[in-house]
Parts: sequence; C-alpha cells; structure tokens
Amino acid sequence: MRNYTANDIKDMFDSYKQHVSHIIVAHTNHRPYVASTSVGRFKHVRTDSYMKQKIVETSKDTRYALNCFNKLLYPNATNKVRRKPDLYKPLAFVTIEGAKETTDRAQTIHINIAIGNLPKTLTTQDIETLFRHVWHEKAKQKDDIKVMACDDRDWFGYSLKEAQQQPRRSWDTDSIWDVGNCWLPHSALKAD
Repeated sequence: MRNYTANDIKDMFDSYKQHVSHIIVAHTNHRPYVASTSVGRFKHVRTDSYMKQKIVETSKDTRYALNCFNKLLYPNATNKVRRKPDLYKPLAFVTIEGAKETTDRAQTIHINIAIGNLPKTLTTQDIETLFRHVWHEKAKQKDDIKVMACDDRDWFGYSLKEAQQQPRRSWDTDSIWDVGNCWLPHSALKAD
C-alpha cells in the first residue's frame, strides 16, 4: 500500500471544486520562529514537539471556530446544522500551513479553508464578518483573515504547496491536510 501524495489530495479536492464557493485564509497566534530560537543538542526534538503541539492546537481552534460559524449561518434555527449536517453543514476542506521551522519572525501558522454549501443569502463580506467573529473573538486567534470568492485560480494546489515541497507531510501525523475538520455534505451536494 502506498502513501498518498499532495497530488492525490488535490485530485480529491478538485473533484468537489464546483461546490466550493469561498476560500478563507486565517492566521493563528502561533509563531514557528519561537521553536527555531531553541538552542542546544536537543533543538530538533524541541522544534518538532513544539510544531506538533501547535498543529494540534490549531486543529482544535479550527474545529471550535467552524462549529461556532455553523451556528451563525441560520440565525433563526441555530441547531439546524447539528440536526441535519448532511444537508446544512458547510462543505469544508482544511489545510494547515506554516508549521515549519523558520527565521521569519512575522510568519504564523495559518489555515486555508475551501468552503461551500452556505446559505445563498450570504455575501462574501457576510462570510468574512461571521468568520472573523468566531476566529478572533471566540477562538482568540489573530484578526488576520481573508475571505475570497472561489475563482479559477488553483487554490487547492496553493493550499497544498508545503505538502508538495515535503511529501511526507501529505500523510504523516502532522499532515498539512486537517482531515478531522473537513466535511462533505453528501445529501446537499446530490441535490444540485
């Protein structure tokens, strides 16, 4: 059995591209530079341990933010997404980038979310406002968020660039792909 590659992940994401309406890029408060400032003979172990811990924290914060975001999508029925996720929960493909040793003090670990199956009444600005609220105010992460309508650019290739540069990160435990925060609302996608 072979390990999957960044191209395998991209192909799977691409097969759902017609259902993706927006791309979200959100930065965390986690700075990889902190890990690279460690010194001594165990520096590599401390750096790896720090990065793995920050990836886990980023994934948990992403899950929390997405759950809060989902509740805000239908203000008159806040549990609609939880009761019927196959119809109302947004499609989401999540990747975590920037969790590698760097000398750039400004770089942060950040997430990329390709999202779809959102209420048609929401504009790109509405989505940004809602996600900014849950990411910054609720999850206590940076206010550095960008939401864009999905276009013809290769967003999936872009969000998997670190997996292409470091093939092991396509399938390792500290993978680029945050599988646990991805969702395919099968019933809703079949309705189109």
